[in-house]
Amino acid sequence: MAHIDWTLNDNSLLTDAHTLVVIARKADLTDGWLFATLPEAIRQTAVRLAADLKPGPGVAGTTLLPESAGVKTLVVIPLYDKVSRHLSDTRAYEIYQALRNVARPEGGKVAILAGLSDAKQALGVNLGIARCYPIYSRKSGNKHGQGSLKIELRTKKGPVPLELTWALGVAAVRNAARLVDMPTQELDTAVFEAEARHAVEGVAHVTVSSIVGDDLLKAGLRGLHAVGRTAMVAPRVVILEYNPPGVTDAPVALIGKGLVYDTGGLSLKIVGDRMLTMKCDMGGAAAVLGAFTLLAKSGVHKRVVAALAMAENAIGPDSYRPDDIIEMHSGKTMEVNNTDAEGRIALADAASYVARKFNPKFLIDAATLTGAQLIATGKWHAAIVSNDGELEGKVIAAGLDSGDHCMPILFSPELHTGEYKSNVADMRNSVADRANASSSASGLWIWMHIDDLDIKWAHIDLAGPAFLDNRGSGYGVGLIYSLVRSL
Repeated sequence: MAHIDWTLNDNSLLTDAHTLVVIARKADLTDGWLFATLPEAIRQTAVRLAADLKPGPGVAGTTLLPESAGVKTLVVIPLYDKVSRHLSDTRAYEIYQALRNVARPEGGKVAILAGLSDAKQALGVNLGIARCYPIYSRKSGNKHGQGSLKIELRTKKGPVPLELTWALGVAAVRNAARLVDMPTQELDTAVFEAEARHAVEGVAHVTVSSIVGDDLLKAGLRGLHAVGRTAMVAPRVVILEYNPPGVTDAPVALIGKGLVYDTGGLSLKIVGDRMLTMKCDMGGAAAVLGAFTLLAKSGVHKRVVAALAMAENAIGPDSYRPDDIIEMHSGKTMEVNNTDAEGRIALADAASYVARKFNPKFLIDAATLTGAQLIATGKWHAAIVSNDGELEGKVIAAGLDSGDHCMPILFSPELHTGEYKSNVADMRNSVADRANASSSASGLWIWMHIDDLDIKWAHIDLAGPAFLDNRGSGYGVGLIYSLVRSL
């Protein structure tokens, strides 16, 4: 695991570095103000290299430096001067696309000098850099973790003042990505609970509890129990509460889908390789855990409760079946017509439980819920469904602030609840018509279990951005953190 640090001293930044990476908008590279902070032996080469580069997806120029420079390799990444209104000005994904395959820190030190047009972009830039350096690896003979990384952020006014949140945010993003990358043989529901407890161990004003196995039935979480009951390790909901002193307002509730593996259940994912990568189906819970940890460690002056709904959707003699009817925590009955639409069952039970026990003003859920999300908003933008226009706007703004892009999609109960009509129960659990805005309708299903409550709700379907290029990205940590801070 490469250590990541920050410095505001040029000599410290370059000391013992084998690679220097310079990241900035093309205009700032052409202007030369960022290069002025570098030693002459590096500056001349950097100016020449930058002049030949044109911004584009994944563009990075690399050259060897003269021995007198003290640094072996120079990498220059030119960013677009302007971006469209649906992209974050932090350039988190531009950075990811260009940086992920260059400047590996294994066995040495990488120095990154990033030029910003505004100091407010600092958190998003750091999180964008963080996802380029994943932690998890099981390669034999691996030197992964021997190197180090130092980052310096500057605007034309000078170095950006250091903030503790940067370090906490980077650690939270990288840990969320690590959890997503772990195969289920290493991250079952019991281990995932242990990871959650470890993440907040010793953090002030945080308490952790869990409801495990058949105790879920006693608590009314029959849907979550059904999804995970046949797995070798029991399903559970892990509750994390952050209650800073002096705060009496209603809490913000965060709900994360934590399906450590999804076979599809008896509606087995047997077409092609659809089951491959389903270790990532806990990306929502990983994001919620990371955001909760960041909020608590940074001392946000708000009450926050997080619920991680953990299960393995396995196959066994006690599997729940299509045609089964399950009474959910909300009291509504569900006729199962697809055991591969299990994430919404787990989420809805946890959301109903938390909503009724803690009476939050806001409830945010995050989930790798549907493949339809990628069709609706692509692999770089999560899809947002919300029952409140103001809250929806705050989610989109938080995405632009953090670099975790997202886009709103339909919230229309009048048009979409009919997709779940059942002749024998209150609803089914999967849409009748996949061509009828199925990503919106799937998110709506969670709201249908809290629709009797006065709660502002937003659903984040992060199926695409949470797992990029077959690696966990840590997506959602920055988005949820920024959103909660703004509420």
